[in-house]
Amino acid sequence: MSAYSMHNIEYTNTEFKTGPGIDLREFNVCEDWNGRPASNWSVQRIGRLQAKIEKYSYRFYHNSRYPKLDLVQLMPGHVLTQFANEVFGYDGWKMEVLGLEALECNEVATSDINDSKYETKFTVRSEAKIKLTLKDGTNTIQTSNRIATTPFKGESYSKSKKEAVTYALKGAFLSFEKIILQHEKKVENNYYTDGLYASRTDK
Repeated sequence: MSAYSMHNIEYTNTEFKTGPGIDLREFNVCEDWNGRPASNWSVQRIGRLQAKIEKYSYRFYHNSRYPKLDLVQLMPGHVLTQFANEVFGYDGWKMEVLGLEALECNEVATSDINDSKYETKFTVRSEAKIKLTLKDGTNTIQTSNRIATTPFKGESYSKSKKEAVTYALKGAFLSFEKIILQHEKKVENNYYTDGLYASRTDK
């Protein structure tokens, strides 16, 4: 996961217009590929990622000893990261933390102090907001809230924040399936009137 050079995107048929009194040259026009594939490369690679996820998760949904939880809770973060590196390449994706904060901290008495040398523990709830971007510009933004309880306040803060980022990243990888399904439906319904991977802006 590191910096990378962007894929070239063709804008041959792209048209940008403005109204009277506005010079388009004063603006920097930038495509935002949030929640939408930026190229056929990302469509194909996300498909490969999905195949790996489905193969791995088969055990969760066909084995009674696994609890009925969401995939984001069942899939280990390191496994999703490994799949991403295999599919997109180590330099083919990056994560940016847009926000990370502790929302609340509570001091909780232990149920039985005889079971612990600490009489109280600290419960911290943190929220993380991350942006996952592929090297062609395709991106998704996800948030996650996680709670951690430990005997030490500092440890609870650190653990809850780390888990919030991890779960937000897992949610981002898993959200690619929905992005592709929506994309395929829009293609089928001729939603993209100006081409699949470039847009025309009329003002």
